[in-house]
Amino acid sequence: MCSMKSEMHEFCRRATVSCGFADSEGEIHNNATMTELLALNKDAFEIANLLEKIRTEKSLFYVISNLAFDYKTPRKLWQIHFIPLLSQENGYLGTFFHAHEFLVLSPLDYVDGIQPYAVSTEKPNKLFTDKEWQVLFFTMHRFSSKEIARRLDVFPSTVESHLKTIYGKVNVHSACQLRIFGKSKGFERYIPAEFIHKGRGFVEMGGIA
Repeated sequence: MCSMKSEMHEFCRRATVSCGFADSEGEIHNNATMTELLALNKDAFEIANLLEKIRTEKSLFYVISNLAFDYKTPRKLWQIHFIPLLSQENGYLGTFFHAHEFLVLSPLDYVDGIQPYAVSTEKPNKLFTDKEWQVLFFTMHRFSSKEIARRLDVFPSTVESHLKTIYGKVNVHSACQLRIFGKSKGFERYIPAEFIHKGRGFVEMGGIA
């Protein structure tokens, strides 16, 4: 057991990604980049809750969280994986966890030969209101007005009104034209922060990522 701990600590120390290891007693060792990531986001109370969670959860899971990596750039979405280590002899040995920037790639992007890209909660510009950005986000992902209305808990006519205003601001006349325009401006790389926060600051996902 002690040998395994030492090996994991050495592995984390040498790793080029932000990572750490929590042993079965709850003692946590991070490498330098993970320590820096946690220090920069100490205001995010969810991180502390997650570090406590890895001591009690014995199954694979990951979370998506809006974190800062340095003081010079806006916050970005990060994916943090938690992988429990088990053995037949000793049972639960501990949990290895690592973080990386959350990357996405749609099937259409793949067909077009586009590489996976990072998404951000930083608005691309100040052209639209918060509600218009929400409608635009779902429109970029090919949701219908009825589907957007259901997601935002508003009437379809309200969504149509927002779309009409958005069309006028960028001089387009349809959702298809809006998506083409938005793609040229990188709008598909933006996700409204409120969709991530949900009152907790992270989106918890089960299973293997």
